[in-house]
Amino acid sequence: MNAVTKHEAPEKMLPADPMVSMIERVAMDPNLPIERLTALMDMRERQMNKEAEQVFNQAFAAAMAEMPDVPKSGENKHSGQKYSTLDDLIRTTRPILARHGLSLNWQTSASGNEYSVTAIVRHAMGHSIQTTLTGARDTGKQMNVLQGGGSTETYLKRYTGFSILGLSSGDEVDDDGRGAGIQTVTAEQYVILRDLIAETGTDEAKFHQAYGHRDPSNADLHQFPASKFEQAKAQLERKKGGA
Repeated sequence: MNAVTKHEAPEKMLPADPMVSMIERVAMDPNLPIERLTALMDMRERQMNKEAEQVFNQAFAAAMAEMPDVPKSGENKHSGQKYSTLDDLIRTTRPILARHGLSLNWQTSASGNEYSVTAIVRHAMGHSIQTTLTGARDTGKQMNVLQGGGSTETYLKRYTGFSILGLSSGDEVDDDGRGAGIQTVTAEQYVILRDLIAETGTDEAKFHQAYGHRDPSNADLHQFPASKFEQAKAQLERKKGGA
């Protein structure tokens, strides 16, 4: 039998980058000032960063075009309005982002009672975007330091995650119209109410009950209706002033 000769296709070679080729050529010149080579390297770095940004923008746009509505497994006990939790966000978005070389993660830092969470969307080529939100540690519902920190971190991750992806968490408007127009307090408003409740020694369960919460013992101040914020704030400030 004749031996069968196996022919392998030659590997495809990527075209050489003109900028890299130029840098290699000038680097061989012993008379080239180091400043000139540094300038060329900086130029190449800016070019690579620009290319990475363009690829990121294309991938991000493609991913968002495929992104479905995020499920709403959470419920605002004040209004009965459904909203999307942090787990809903992660489970829905992670596979689609990964398919386009993207990832969403968070960095958290703490200073005293202040927590800062930064949501970061990265692409495999290196470009990234980020947004940061800061809030005070949650001290409600007899939480210890670790529980309060975890509650605040989850809250900030949820808001920054939805914000950076441009998605709706469901806090703003209930799709079926039952809670149309109902908004929850912002991070800053939450801190104001939380501090006033603590300063006045107000029972938080009774506070929620006074503003129509269906289950005051299981209330979450983060989900307090924004429409009732000014009224609640004024009442707590009067109590603080001894009125």
